[in-house]
Amino acid sequence: DMHPSESWTLTALYSGNVMIWDYESGSSVKSFEISELPVRCAKFIARKHWFVAASDDMRLRIYNYNTMEKVHEVDQAHNDYIRYVEVHPTLPYVLSCSDDMIVKLWNYEHAAGGMECMQIFEGHSHYVMQVKFNPKDTNTFASASLDRTIKVWGLNSATPHYTLEG
Repeated sequence: DMHPSESWTLTALYSGNVMIWDYESGSSVKSFEISELPVRCAKFIARKHWFVAASDDMRLRIYNYNTMEKVHEVDQAHNDYIRYVEVHPTLPYVLSCSDDMIVKLWNYEHAAGGMECMQIFEGHSHYVMQVKFNPKDTNTFASASLDRTIKVWGLNSATPHYTLEG
């Protein structure tokens, strides 16, 4: 991922680490040991000075990249490898998708602390490889699966609005 205001790139590594690099200087800024298993995806939550990371231990973790402290951790976020995470541009939401064929919507500012799973989106018949918020309507997102479909969802609907096949 690329930071919106710093000259940083965030890398999720098969080694289980997450690194922040300064792409202008070519130097490592910080390194985080996340898991003993691969980290498949990491995204900045820049407005909070955080990043979220998804790993093969089926956990979601949020770290403060300034203090390096772990802010949140969800032990069993999914029942299989988490392939991708997507951060909502304005709301305190993160989408995660997994080899368990499910997409989940998380609120990282849950009143009780921690992350709350707000909604589960089911309908794919194979691994869900990526999710992406619609930049023109951030109440909708798309999910792409190895079942050869892309589904377009609304945040408040348990069924997809559209399914594209091919």
